[in-house]
Order: sequence, then C-alpha cells, then structure tokens
Amino acid sequence: MSGREFQSLYYTDCRPGQGLRGGAGFQFQAVSPGTTDEMMTAVQRSALYEAPVGWMREKREVSQYPPSLVHVHDGVYATARGIYLGAETGGVREGNQFTHALATADPHLYGPIRPAQLWAAPWWVEEPAESTECAAVSAEPEAGPLGVEALRDWVLSRQDGESWLLAVHSAMDRLHGEDASRVVFVSEDAETAVRWIAAGTLLLPQERALRVGFRVFATNPQYSRHEVLAVHPDWAGSLADPDRNSDYVVFNLVTGERRKDEPTAAARHWVPRFLGADPYDVVDAIELSHQFARNRDDRRPGTAERLAAGVLMLDEAVSGQDSAMALADWLVSPPPVSTSDVIEPVLDAVLASSPALPVLAKLAEANAAQAGRVRIALLRGEIDEIVRGTPADSRAPLSPRPWSPDEVEEACILVEAAAGAVAPERMDLLLRTATRFGVRPRVGRFAGAAGRFVEWWAEHPHAGVDPARWTCGPELIDLLRDVLARRLAGLGAAEVAEAIDARWWRLLAPTISDPFMPLDAAVAAAAVASGGSVRQETTARFREQLRAPDRPGTGEAVWEALYRNSAPTMAELKDFLTALPSTAVSDSLAQRAFTVLEKSKVSGRYLDVLRMLGHHLGDRDDLRKLWEGDGRLRSWLSNFARKGAEADAVTLKDISESVFTARADQIIAVLLDMDLPAALDVTVRGGDQLQQMLVHALPAVWSDEQAAQSRRDHAVVLAFLTGWEDAASEQVRTAFDKALERWAGQHKPTDYRRVSKVLRGVAAEYAAGWHDWLKEFAQQKPKPARTREFARRLFGRREK
Repeated sequence: MSGREFQSLYYTDCRPGQGLRGGAGFQFQAVSPGTTDEMMTAVQRSALYEAPVGWMREKREVSQYPPSLVHVHDGVYATARGIYLGAETGGVREGNQFTHALATADPHLYGPIRPAQLWAAPWWVEEPAESTECAAVSAEPEAGPLGVEALRDWVLSRQDGESWLLAVHSAMDRLHGEDASRVVFVSEDAETAVRWIAAGTLLLPQERALRVGFRVFATNPQYSRHEVLAVHPDWAGSLADPDRNSDYVVFNLVTGERRKDEPTAAARHWVPRFLGADPYDVVDAIELSHQFARNRDDRRPGTAERLAAGVLMLDEAVSGQDSAMALADWLVSPPPVSTSDVIEPVLDAVLASSPALPVLAKLAEANAAQAGRVRIALLRGEIDEIVRGTPADSRAPLSPRPWSPDEVEEACILVEAAAGAVAPERMDLLLRTATRFGVRPRVGRFAGAAGRFVEWWAEHPHAGVDPARWTCGPELIDLLRDVLARRLAGLGAAEVAEAIDARWWRLLAPTISDPFMPLDAAVAAAAVASGGSVRQETTARFREQLRAPDRPGTGEAVWEALYRNSAPTMAELKDFLTALPSTAVSDSLAQRAFTVLEKSKVSGRYLDVLRMLGHHLGDRDDLRKLWEGDGRLRSWLSNFARKGAEADAVTLKDISESVFTARADQIIAVLLDMDLPAALDVTVRGGDQLQQMLVHALPAVWSDEQAAQSRRDHAVVLAFLTGWEDAASEQVRTAFDKALERWAGQHKPTDYRRVSKVLRGVAAEYAAGWHDWLKEFAQQKPKPARTREFARRLFGRREK
C-alpha cells in the first residue's frame, strides 16, 4: 500500500473465525494493511453505527433504518458509514450492523473534500470481506452526489436557504471557540442533515472542517462526543425545541425552527459569495484566507484576509473605505507571501477603489514596489484638500522612500500647479506637505503665486509661518527679503521696522551680510538686542568686514547695524576695536566708544579699550589719567618680566587704585610668583593705592579653593608681612588685621603651622611674630595695643 491511501476498517457481528479476534461477536471483521491500534480504538469508540433501541423493540423493517455517517478527530481522523443489518449472525436478536470506516493520521489525504460530502459515495462497502484483510481507499476519494455545485444549488433551492446557511455556518464557525455550543439537527431524513453539515463545513477552511466531529444519526446525543449531531424526531425529545436548549444550537428541519443567533463575520462574508459566485472559487478563497492567517500565526482569518482572498480568487473590487482601510493595514504588515502574486494585485485593487486619504496614508507605510505610486496618489489627495480649503488634520510623518526620477517630476508638477491655485494663507500648508513627501518644488515654476504669497506673508508677520519646514524655504526667504527691503524704503517704513523688531529678525538673522543695507542693519540691531547666542552669532557675521573694511565708513556702518538698539558690552567693544585696524578707528567711532566707557566700571577690558583709543582722548583728563597710569603699570609689568626684582616699583606710587584693581589679576600673579621678600618690597614701594588693592585681592586668592595650596599660603604670608609693615598706613594695617582674623577663625592649627613654615623660610623672626600674633589672637587683646606692639616687635621703628 502506498502512503497516499486511507486505512480501511470493517466492523460487524462475525461468525467464529470470520473476524480479527477469531471468535464470534461484534469486532473488526477486516482491516487494510498498516492499520494501527489507535485507528481501531478511535473508530470503535466513536464512529460505529448506533441502532435505535426503540425501533428495534418495535421490530421495524430493516429498510426503515437510515445509513449513518460519522466523522471524528481523536488522534487520528476517521470517517465512517454504517448500515443496519437486523438480526445478529447466527441468531434472531436485533442489533446487527456493518460499519465501513476510513482512518488516517494525515489530513491532507482528504484533499479538498469535507467528510460530510462522502455521504453516498460509490466506494462504501456494505458487507464483510472474504478474509480479515480489506482494500485501502485512495486519497482524495470520490465525493458522490454532494459536490460543491450540487450543495450550492441545493441550498438555493431551499426556502430561506441563504439565512439557514448563514445560521448553520455561523454555528460551525463558532465551534472550538470559547463557550461554544454543540450543534443539533433534528431531521426525519439523514441526508438532509448531512447536506447541511456538508454545506456548513464547506465554508470552513479544510484544516478546521476536518476537526468538526459529527454523527448522523445519534441515538443518545447526551453521551456523544461529537460537536455536531443529527437526531431523528423520534429520539430528539426536548432537543427538538430550539428555545429550550441553551447548551445546543438546534436546527429543527422538521418544524423549520432554529435558534436565532447573530451570524459570524465569516458567515456574513462567505455565504452570499458562495451562493452568488463560482462556489469552487469561493472555497478556494476561504482556503487562501486561512493560509494568510496561518502564515501570520493568527488562529482565524480576519476581515482583511477574507477581502484579500476575494480580490485574488474572485476578482472582487474593493468596496467602501472600511474595506480599503482593512486591506491597507494588512498590506503594511503582510504575511510572508509573494509580492508579485499577492501584494501587488491587492494593492492595485485598493488603489482602484478611490481610497480616501486615511487609507492612502496607511498604504504609504507599505514596503511595496508601488510605494511611489501610492505616495503620488496620497500627495494628489492631500493637495486637493488644501486647494479646496478643507481643514487639514495633523498628518503623521512619512518614512523616507526613494522616488524614481519620473515620480520626482510628477510630484513637483503637482505641487507647483497647486501653488498657482491655492490661497496665499494656505501656501504654508502646501509647502509643508511637499516637505513631508520629500518634494522640492521649483519656485521659478510658480513665480507669480510665490510673489503673491510673499506679499501676504510680509503683511502677516505673526501668521506662524515657518520656512524651515519647506524644502524651498531659502528661495522664498530671498523673495521676502526683497519685499521687506522695498517696504522699508517706502512710506510704511516705521511699521516694517516694528515688524522686524518683533518677528522678522528671528527669520532673517542668518541671511544678513551687508551692514550698509538698511534691511540687514535693522535685522542685525534687533538680533543683537535680543541677547544670547543670537547676539554673538550676529556680531560674528560682520567681524571679517571689520578686519578688512573695503568701503569707507565700514566701522560706522557695522556699529550702527549692531548697536543701534543696545549698547555693546565692554567685551564686545574690545572685540570690535581689536578687529578694526587702528587706522580705521575714526573720531566718530571713538566718540561712540567713549560713551560706552562713561557708563562702565573700570576693568581690564575697559583699560584695554582705553589704550586703543589713546589718540582720541583729547581733553578728557580723567580718562587720560587712567590711560597714563595703566601705561606705567603695563610698563613696569613688562620690565619685571625682563629684569625681575630689579624693576623699580617706585614708578607705581602715583597709579590710581582703580587701575590696580582693574589689573589685579596680573599684579597678584607677579607678586605671588616672586620670592616673598621681593614681593614685600614691591608692595611697600608701590604705595598705598597698590596696598589698598591687595587688601581685597589677597583674601580672594586664599579663599579660592581651586588655587594651589602653596599659592593660597603665600597670599596669607604676604598679607601678614604687609599688614605689619610700618610703612603701611593705619588703614591698610587695620584692614589686613581684620582679614587675617577672619582667615584664622576659619582655619585649623595645621593651616597655621603650614603658614609658619613659609614664614620661617623667609626669616625666623617672621615665624616668631606669627606665633605671637596667633597667641594674641587667641587671647583677643584689644586691637590697637596689639597692633602697635607687633609692629615694634617685628620690624622696630622705621623712619617715615
């Protein structure tokens, strides 16, 4: 026997030696080679003919007993037909029967045939074999009279046949689901029940149909394991009433009554097609929808799988936006199927249905060969809405997709044509849509519309238009500049200037290049006045022009462009003058700079600026004094860098404290880097103004936690030596005394000892004085007595 055959099994009442067991009685009379115990158990337990006991008591004629048809799935698949024979072999007792069963573990042997279609097939056997071995049955057996077309025609011939098939198939479609009810047919005629079972399972995919167990007829329904039962009215009892059975879905074929349940989605979809189209194609479509679902690990096909199968197998058009959207969702995440055989035809069908924008937007996410075609259709639909003035919903971003050259041209033409028709206030939406699709329209192709839009835009600075969201933004910004420049020179200049200060500068700041151009100057001034990083970026745009001014008055033009609305900071003023060649610093610029200095505090940058303006000081004696003092200080610092301690600090005496304070960092760096006796000598010779500066600068050093510890200690030591020097004024000594007291109060003995060590390296008497000062500090003697006593002890009386 080949592997493409069903096992065949005969069961009946046997004479001694006639059956497999050898003895007399009911048993398997014959089986085909290869039949397993599992197959025989499944058939004997659930597929044998059941003789009605009541009829046997009535001794009805054998011809009145209908054949049975049973199908089970219990580890193996088994389909059996049985007939009633009457008296048992060798006796007169009623109950003999003959059952012929097919069995297999391979469901594919059924082919497209549903088990109920095997009713009245010509190959069923009704008598025992000559031996205990019988012939197998070929795969895909002949179905007999219940073919696909015959079943379709039969349903159509029944009164209200479509609604009955809807109900029957729905009941079978729900089998094996949660809380599913078993199905019962009450019928005087076994074949009628079988036909309904065949029609109902024909609309299930074969894999599921083979798992629907049924028995026609069942004499004891309550003991039957089958999901679908056919019961004769004589045995039905309460099962005959559909309203009295919540555990069964009852179809009473005698009275025409049935339980009224809502049809399943699959039944509503397939039943009208089965009855109105080619039924073979419909059955194939059902199988295909099941394959789609199975390939996606879904238990049951959904709407999209059914629609896709209808497109492919029935050439159905897609009807309605709900269907189109269901297929669009399916196409975005399709099962593993052929693109050319499945995906592209379904996509064509959806596109042919005039889908609405939501459908096209969903399709645009599909990774199909026709992605460009889909996006062109979506772009056209969105553009139509924009031109019509339909309120636009927020559109989700589209994932990047490459366009072919032809698609790029077609998309550009769509946008450019729409630009000529769209109202100016909707141009922004059109251009944002183009960006969303990665389309760069050519402004020259819609120059007139672009001009109208830019005029409207210039009149509505607060319209919320953002050219950064347009692929052609730079071109339209150039057009806007032209419009604003023209208006800035016209009668409405004041209004335009206000709009520049309020809005346009943010947009135009990156485009400025010419300080002589009124528009660029107005934008630059507004940008600089806004502060932050924009101020820095705007200033930097003109820096190169300052370094090499090609036109006379460049410095004045840049100053006016940058600082007409807000004065420069001292750092900006220094950078400005540093970038400008000294020969290009005119009196006009110097006057502007002096105005800034007049309102500023003296600092290092202040003095740097003043140094660059030295030739323009004129009769400004206060500034000249600062300029000269800073010159002497810088000269001394320069000499010290070359000569070291030989640089005479006496030249520092007449320099103002404000200059010392402004250059404090440089002076402190010099003093703390030299040896301490030399630093003390410079401090003493430098005079009171230098010492006053150190009163504030040295505590800042020793309080700086980022500074090296040795540098902080040197600052304490220099303060101590200066504060107790007779040459220092009473005011300086008192100030240092207070500062050192604060230091001592905030530090520990370990810090005291570290300072003492530094002083000992200078002179032992300094260390001794430090110890005495700490002792006096601890005893808190009155300050005047302590101050003078220290001065005498450490330094003796010095002649002033």
